[in-house]
This record gives sequence, C-alpha cells and structure tokens, in this order.
Amino acid sequence: MGLTLRGLERENEEEKRRNLRSKIFNKYKIKGLHIAQFVENGILNRYIGILIEDMFSIEKFKKDIMDVLGNIEKHVLFVQTKDQERDVINQVLSRIGSHSPMIFILSGISPAAEIVRNCEPKLRKMLIDYDLEKISSDQKENLFFKRIIK
Repeated sequence: MGLTLRGLERENEEEKRRNLRSKIFNKYKIKGLHIAQFVENGILNRYIGILIEDMFSIEKFKKDIMDVLGNIEKHVLFVQTKDQERDVINQVLSRIGSHSPMIFILSGISPAAEIVRNCEPKLRKMLIDYDLEKISSDQKENLFFKRIIK
C-alpha cells in the first residue's frame, strides 16, 4: 500500500492518494497509516540500508525490521502541516529520551518538509549522541538520527 501511495504521489493523483490513505486508516488505524507512510516516503529503503551497513546477523536484521514496523511510533515522527516547530522538537526529544532508539527518523512531506528543515539545526545541536543523515527533495525531508556507539 505504501508503494501504491508513492506511485499516486508521483502521478499527482492526490484524490486517489487521499482516498487510499483514508481506507488504510479506517482498516488499520494510525499505526497502519504510519507503516504505509514509512514505505511511501522511502524511509524503509534507507532504514534497511543503514541496518545492512552495521549488520551482524540475519536474525538481528529481521528483528530490527520487525521492531520498527511493530513499534513505529517509537522510531519515527511524521510531521504534519499543522505542527509547530517547538512541538516537533519536544516530541523528538521526548521519544528519544523515552525509547533510546538506535535510529530515529523525522519525516515531513510538502509544507511539513519545511517544518522538518527548520527543526534540523536545533535538533542537531541537542542530539549530541546521534549522527545525522538527511534525505531531501523538493517535497520531502527525512532526517535519520543514528545513535553513536561509544
């Protein structure tokens, strides 16, 4: 479903995209929608790439993928257009402080991408135990905070 959403986005089929998002939400609630967005935004591809870079075993790799999909709210914050920068920063700090994920992702599309871009400098200064990797385009901003192993 996430790949279908991505295809509809590329084809500028906003009405069909909105309709599919609504169907996903109605059937799978917010968690299902966030998993679909995780794929739609290209986050899953890069997440897998990061895991492969430090892979110790196939079992750990599978466990990490299942963990992020099963607990998506602990690993990803999807910014919405209505969100305020200070609230986004507070949510990121709260989730990282509560769950200490190895990888935390902040993601925004369209107008929300600008909110993510504006939060980046402050988060970069505050999250000193994390390296930052960005994947940017005109319409998307994804920030991958990767915990530094000391």
